[in-house]
Amino acid sequence: MSIRVKVLGIVLGVILLLSLFVTLQMRSVMFDTLRTELAQQGTALIVHVADQTGELLDDQQVDSLRFYLLDRQIHYSSDTHNTRIAYLAVFDSDGKIIATTLPDDAIPSELQPANLDQPLSALHDHLSYLSIGDAAILDIATSIGDQGLVRLGLDEGRIGETVNIVTLQLLTITLIMIVIGLGAAIFLTWILTQPIMSLVAATQAVSQGDFTRRVPRWANDELGELATAFNTMTESLAQAEHERQEKEALRARYVSGVIVAQEDERKRIARELHDSTGQSLTSILVGLQNLKTSTSPEEIASRSDELRGVISRTIDEVRNLAWQLRPSALDDLGLLSALDHYISEFQTRYDIPVDFVANGLAQRLPREMETSIYRIIQEALTNIARHAQANYASVMIDKRQSTLRIVIEDDGIGFDPNRVQDRSLGLQGIRERAALFQGTITLESRPSQGTALFVTLPYDLPENLL
Repeated sequence: MSIRVKVLGIVLGVILLLSLFVTLQMRSVMFDTLRTELAQQGTALIVHVADQTGELLDDQQVDSLRFYLLDRQIHYSSDTHNTRIAYLAVFDSDGKIIATTLPDDAIPSELQPANLDQPLSALHDHLSYLSIGDAAILDIATSIGDQGLVRLGLDEGRIGETVNIVTLQLLTITLIMIVIGLGAAIFLTWILTQPIMSLVAATQAVSQGDFTRRVPRWANDELGELATAFNTMTESLAQAEHERQEKEALRARYVSGVIVAQEDERKRIARELHDSTGQSLTSILVGLQNLKTSTSPEEIASRSDELRGVISRTIDEVRNLAWQLRPSALDDLGLLSALDHYISEFQTRYDIPVDFVANGLAQRLPREMETSIYRIIQEALTNIARHAQANYASVMIDKRQSTLRIVIEDDGIGFDPNRVQDRSLGLQGIRERAALFQGTITLESRPSQGTALFVTLPYDLPENLL
């Protein structure tokens, strides 16, 4: 069920409940009020009739009494008055009827004085509510001294008619209010739900990957704040998606570069094995063949020395190739020895002095972490040699409590980090290796002011990361 239907249902229900309550309350109050007014009118009327009746009885004008009663009934039952007299009746002190506006055979038993709860002489404006046939009658009785009793019956039918007319008017007003209320509710519901519907549509679009959707700010209220927050969220999602796509593209380039580098490394190893190691082994085979044909001890000794030299060079070539693939010192002696050896070779090969300082590494790090740190420093120094045009570089490793910090600096030409770091496969490789241990990297550089690379690795890691 939609919000609009719920709001319309609530509005319609409230209007109906309030209208029903007001109608019932008005009927009750109006009926009581009209009955009270009718009783007051009847009391005033019966006092007047009782006075006239007493005078007629004093003059013994019994025949004129009936005509007087009929005249009063007709007069006060006309449209100019709000009363409808059902009957007028006069009884003597013994309870016998003297005159009435009803036929003798139509006098109901309820009008017999014996049904009154007080003596006739004590009655004064006595009210009782009777049901005679289908009519509801307000009966008022008052004594005429010791001469008898006058009873006035007022039909309450007009009260019911008036109450029904007012009820119909209230129901008509209620119907009009329902129509107006529904119209207002539809309009207000549209105002309230239109922003929500826009948010729902935009949310569905965002859930399907469309981060360009925006919703208008309808008003400066909670819904407006919600729209602003939603737009801010979609902008953040769009930015995050853009960054994710860039990272994925860079990761793909990095993986592609790694694959190409692996293939190049395989080609280089194959070439070195073929050109260097293969030729050396061929020379050994030829030397052994020549040694087989040698006859004099001097010739055998000379050729043995040559073979020893070739074998020694071959061993050095194989060891150097193995070191390039993975330095054995990293496994045997640890990170510091491997870095000392690599930095020494780096200085010799590129003629760039490197200051190497390590603090807090008295104990060896986990093997995977040592390998990553070695490759990070190797990649950073390789980038310095290739691009920095530096005259000096420094490497510092500082381990304090649960954090290991690596700082690699140079005094080279520098660059703009914002233009380079998202496109550099070398930096991406460093970032990937640091991310393996939940680490972070920070790059600081300016043109002509050198470069500083900061790598921070948490040391207290879950066992599955170490």
